Amino acid sequence: MSLPLKKQWKDPRYFAAAPTRDQAKRIFWKDLKALTPKNWIKRVYETDLCIMTKFGSELWVVGLDKPQRIEGTPWDGGILDEYANMKQGAWVENIRPALSDRGGWCWFIGVPEGLNHYKDIADYARSAKDPDWGFYSWHSMDILPPEEIEAARRDMDPRTFRQEFEASFEGRTGSVYYAYESEKHEDASITLNPKLPVIVCCDFNVDPCVWELCQRDSEKVWVFDEIALRNTNTVEMGKEVLGRYGGHRPGIVIYGDSAGSFRSTAGKSDYALLLDLGFKDQRIKKSNPPVKDRVNAVNAMLSNTRGDARVFHHPRCRYLKRDFETVVWKEGSAEIDKSDFDRTHAVDAIGYFIEYEFPLRLERPDPTKRFYK
Repeated sequence: MSLPLKKQWKDPRYFAAAPTRDQAKRIFWKDLKALTPKNWIKRVYETDLCIMTKFGSELWVVGLDKPQRIEGTPWDGGILDEYANMKQGAWVENIRPALSDRGGWCWFIGVPEGLNHYKDIADYARSAKDPDWGFYSWHSMDILPPEEIEAARRDMDPRTFRQEFEASFEGRTGSVYYAYESEKHEDASITLNPKLPVIVCCDFNVDPCVWELCQRDSEKVWVFDEIALRNTNTVEMGKEVLGRYGGHRPGIVIYGDSAGSFRSTAGKSDYALLLDLGFKDQRIKKSNPPVKDRVNAVNAMLSNTRGDARVFHHPRCRYLKRDFETVVWKEGSAEIDKSDFDRTHAVDAIGYFIEYEFPLRLERPDPTKRFYK
């Protein structure tokens, strides 16, 4: 392997960045240490996530949840991974100035995330108007086996498939749950199946507090009931579930917002209170998935690329239906509009369950190979 290009200064400095420090560490740190030749390394700073070479150069792994952290020292080059999830002004206001002193380079990589600042900079790069910029795109079908592509088509809705597997910038304005059609997904014939457990999907808003009750098999979900109370609390909601379905023999399973593990009501978390009521089967993630993952998982269950619907609800679930039909994105943002306090709770609740049991498979790595970004 040839030696690195020698700079005019003694301390060339490079970064590998992601939207947060934890994410950057998870993506880059282990691989960068493995890729750097051992005879190049002078010292590895595990706390600071920095590799210093015997040539005087430094390679840093950084998070850009606060983009100003990149300022204060000049940089020779860097990589911005998942750039679509970084703050809109980070490049112009923080990163670009930090590269100017040394004429540094920068790579922007990641999956498209709607029509945001990533699309703007991608459009500029591929316009060929500026010789300093270049644009390169690879579809997932170029590197993944055909059976994985076909599996993804079955799992995902068309828009998400185009975004995740065809590097397409898909608009996020308008309806969040665009795959919903009441004619297809509303079913008055849904009844409680005595052979399947009752699944309780929890969101811990207070006014209103909306929980969705459903059942599932290996492929489909049927939402048969909805509990919506105003000015209430977790204990009252739990008692309402028991009053309606406490005698259901296959049992009751709890899914919901991971924040309920930390909130405190009368000195106990929401899930501790439910445990006191007898709800012992609780399936809660340590942290909530990104909103986009939850939304994409729900849309994929509403309709995959073949048009197959896999989630249905009874007409009595009026909060859920209204959420499906009316919840929208904030204008020019990848965030959901929560300005109406009556909305989003029902679909958030069902979303935690669906993302837990039916998460999207965006890749299936070969365990015998190591992939380096």
